[in-house]
This record gives sequence, structure tokens and C-alpha cells, in this order.
Amino acid sequence: MAVEKTVIIGDVHGTIVEFKELLELVDYKSPHVRVILLGDLIDRGPSSIECVQLARELNLPCVKGNHEFKYLKWFHSQNTRANVYSGKDYYSQFTGEDINYISNMSPYIEIPELNTVIVHAGLRPGISLENQKKDDLYYIRYMDKDDKFVSLKKINKLGSKEAADAHFWTEGGPWGYDIIYGHNVWETPKIDRFNNGTKCVGIDTGCCFGNSLTSYCLETQEFTQVKAKREYYKSDFDIR
Repeated sequence: MAVEKTVIIGDVHGTIVEFKELLELVDYKSPHVRVILLGDLIDRGPSSIECVQLARELNLPCVKGNHEFKYLKWFHSQNTRANVYSGKDYYSQFTGEDINYISNMSPYIEIPELNTVIVHAGLRPGISLENQKKDDLYYIRYMDKDDKFVSLKKINKLGSKEAADAHFWTEGGPWGYDIIYGHNVWETPKIDRFNNGTKCVGIDTGCCFGNSLTSYCLETQEFTQVKAKREYYKSDFDIR
């Protein structure tokens, strides 16, 4: 059956209760609904294993987030001289099927019929999709005037992005397509619109920090949210 709604779900971060509730709200069982995940299924919340297992069992496409990238670095470093990555206690509890699911997550997902790209963190302007660096796909937020990466740690230390001479990556637009991304936490969904008719939509609204888990439907441009049941994780940064 034809897909009528393509629903993108933001950073779950181990919040299984909210994840299940949002899936129900977007009618994930319908053959007309396609659900895609924005990565960072794991860490911070209490139920990383359950979130990966549910996504895998439902065969949901998911872009790789920085937390999955970090997990895979830990996994591949085990029993080697490069074993320098610290892992969470539950990392060793993922099954072989879970590990395959995480390993096969895409750096980005293209939806040509809707002129849209799904990516965890973001993209650098002026660089083709296939030439984007993994560090940008999984980690990018702010850049300076020379387009060098500026960390949240530096911005928070200096007190503002202006003091760090930093701008958010979406300010480099427009691109030739819409971009849906997560990674950076917004109080409410962030939409940047450009004069060529495209837009960037940020939908990580910090469920693990006690805010909300958000989804976005590409066809209807509607947001659906589930309020976090509690604060699961305390951010180290005041500025996001």
C-alpha cells in the first residue's frame, strides 16, 4: 500500500515509555505510515536496550547518531590494543541482532520523492551528501566564521554563542532540499526557512531532559509530542 505519511521521530535516548506512546499517537501500525528514527536511541534514559530492541523488531529505519557511533567505537575496540573507550554497563547486554541493527544504521537517509534528507546532527553547506564527514553528520552544531567546529563546552564557558563567534550550522543554508535533524536540543521544534522554498527542521526537544519527545510528518508538516514522564538526565550545559 502507498505511504501517505512519513513520520520522523527525534532523539529517543532510552525513554521507552514515551517512545511507545508516540508510536501509538502517529499510528505506526498503519500500512500507510512510514516511521523513521533520527538516531540516539541509546544512553541517558533508563531503557536503551528496550528502545533498540523495539526499533529493530518493528524494522524501523534509523540514522546513526553520535551515541550509536560512540557505542560502535567501544564495541569494536574490545579485546584490542585500542581498547580506550569507556562503555556503559548495559553495552555488553545488546544481542547480536541489536548490534547488527545499530551497525547498519545509515549516516543519512534520502527521501527523493519529498526532496528531504534525514540526518542526526546536520550538514555542512556547499558539500555534497556523499562527501560529508562523519564527525559533522553525527556531531555538528556550531561553527565559527571560518566554518571550524565550535564545541558546546566552549560556548558555555564563554557564556554565549556570540562570545564564541559561533553560528548554528543551519545558518549556512539554503540547501537544495529539506533537512530534518536532531542532536541539538530545542525547547520547541526549530524551523529555518530559506528563500528557495526549502527548510531545516530540528525536532530534538530533549525528552531525556524532562521536556518532550517529538515527531514530524513530512507530508502534513505536523508535529506530535509526548511529554516526558520525568527528567531522566541532567545536562552539563546551560546553553544548547
